[in-house]
Amino acid sequence: MIVDVFRELNRDVLSLIKRAYLADPVRYAYLYYDITYYPEFTEAYLNVVGNDIVGYLLIFRGLPYTAIHIIGNAPLNALNETLLNNHLVIHAETEPKHVNYLVNKLSSSGVVSLSRGLTMICWGNHFKEFVIRGNVTIRRLSINDIDEFLKIKNIQGSRISKAEALIRLSSPHWHYYGLFTNNELVAIAGTYLKLPEVWAIGDVFTAPNYRNRGFAKAVVSAITRDAINANAIAMLHVDEGNTPAIKVYGQLGYIAVQYFTWLRFEHNS
Repeated sequence: MIVDVFRELNRDVLSLIKRAYLADPVRYAYLYYDITYYPEFTEAYLNVVGNDIVGYLLIFRGLPYTAIHIIGNAPLNALNETLLNNHLVIHAETEPKHVNYLVNKLSSSGVVSLSRGLTMICWGNHFKEFVIRGNVTIRRLSINDIDEFLKIKNIQGSRISKAEALIRLSSPHWHYYGLFTNNELVAIAGTYLKLPEVWAIGDVFTAPNYRNRGFAKAVVSAITRDAINANAIAMLHVDEGNTPAIKVYGQLGYIAVQYFTWLRFEHNS
């Protein structure tokens, strides 16, 4: 049975989603989080067999691009019924035949690129904290750091507005750490999803002149420590080809639990 979550939203549907999330927070984190906190930007379609969700399609429009999660035996036909913008980023944990279906569907109207990613998690006593030595300071960022934060985002090539920066540095859903040397912010890592059971970590960046010094490892360690202390699973996604990052995350106690496919789509102009 295919369930359009917001068309058929009721207590039973919400209970089904929450039960699935609590049983497997990593697999259902984005579904539960987006429905709970950002329903105005979210579409969700479930494939339900009996009392179990066997797949879902999640469409999130609260970003400059449309983010899509395709998990398990997802109801892909729902993509035919929704308007998609010119830029898609798709996270697909599903059978190759479904990925091929997507590639064929999208290739007719634009450019599709594919890569493989890894979902890695760390929890409890698996965590191995990394403490960096030297004349550096690592701390959680606040709105008082907005100028330095905007500066490093510009260096990263991810220019954001001051209003967006204020949201990220003050919202309970975001949680940034930074590493400072000589009062300059040179490395960051943050969460973009925080739930009691799982935190998703991303936006890991070190300014080019400060790389290969362990700075990214140090800020990821700091934010992972906060997740562990909150009794949550720390989760991150990394490109399969990013061997240095995978090695660093492994040294912090992260283990790979899921391969997935990243599809990026740009519509023909």
